[in-house]
Amino acid sequence: MERLVKHLGFIGHLDEFKFKGWLDSHSSEVLIEVGVSVGQSVLDFGCGSGTYTIPAAKLVGKNGRVYALDVSKKALDTVEKKARQEGLGNIVRIDASGRKDIPIEDESLNHVLLIDVLQEIEDGEALFGEVFRTLKPTGVVAVYPMHMAEVEWIGLATTAGLTLQERKLDGRMLIFSRLKSRSNGV
Repeated sequence: MERLVKHLGFIGHLDEFKFKGWLDSHSSEVLIEVGVSVGQSVLDFGCGSGTYTIPAAKLVGKNGRVYALDVSKKALDTVEKKARQEGLGNIVRIDASGRKDIPIEDESLNHVLLIDVLQEIEDGEALFGEVFRTLKPTGVVAVYPMHMAEVEWIGLATTAGLTLQERKLDGRMLIFSRLKSRSNGV
């Protein structure tokens, strides 16, 4: 009986896996939908092998910058290899060593991508605090909270000073903005 219950639990998540597959296979369109464009700076937090990193680097162009952050050196090596093959010189590799800070300057990012990575984060409060710190005052965070209860992450993002602006892509992609600084009462 226990095996049947586990199997049925997996079936309940099939729709999410299908949606994630669609997101990944349409990464350029997803990035355009969340506002990534020429000249911007983007952090792909938990970038994996570059499903969003490479298309983001193409979208932001030579004057833009994409930061690829991951704990897996192998994944980052793959991103670097793909970037070389595509002739992209605007990707900055960030090896995450499990530390809580994001080694990016304050208020320097237009976008932070948190796509199917939140389940790997132990300290969500620290993560969203760092995201807030690194975002420009009009910066945007795109969150796809697969495997997680989104209400918890919405609370942590709000506590950090981010505002849920809208839901995109069937309501599954959460778009947060940083419209004010914490020192201004947020």
